Amino acid sequence: MRKGEISLMDTITLVSLEEYLNTSYEPDRDYVDGVLVERNVGTQKHGGLQFIVAKYFDRFKKSHGIHTFIEVRLLVNAATGRHRVPDVQVLQIPFKRDRVVVDVPVVDVEIKSPEDTLDDLLDRCFDYEKLPVKNILVMDPDRKLAWTFEQGSLKLLTGGSVDLDLGQSILTLPFAQLFAELDE
Repeated sequence: MRKGEISLMDTITLVSLEEYLNTSYEPDRDYVDGVLVERNVGTQKHGGLQFIVAKYFDRFKKSHGIHTFIEVRLLVNAATGRHRVPDVQVLQIPFKRDRVVVDVPVVDVEIKSPEDTLDDLLDRCFDYEKLPVKNILVMDPDRKLAWTFEQGSLKLLTGGSVDLDLGQSILTLPFAQLFAELDE
């Protein structure tokens, strides 16, 4: 059985939203329909790419009016209290300062860990799409591949870069260059 899977023999312990919001988990967990969902712990490549991507976006803080967060809880459904913890998320400035992100990010990036399944990644992407996040990216540091998630499906990116619509501006993300930095 893979990490995060539940067998028929397991019992599911429901956790209140208040308990989730007032508890620190190491590593942090998603909160989906009252259940804590483990996130796969990243490898060196995962952590390295996460840092490289966040650092790239941070360079455009002033020029594009954005702010970058790493592994901060994001409220994806106010009615159910569902929260996800994107690897990297980018918000337009100004945004509401709170314990968790309540504004809709302009970019969410999920970096694939070796243990992540396609279903895990798709579930997260569907939640982001419902917000609706304009730019949803999945990056695989081991295979050096990147996808956008649009209209319910993953689209493999080719050409080495992708233009991201930030609302007031366009920002080109040179994903091939960011992958190359992992090898330096």
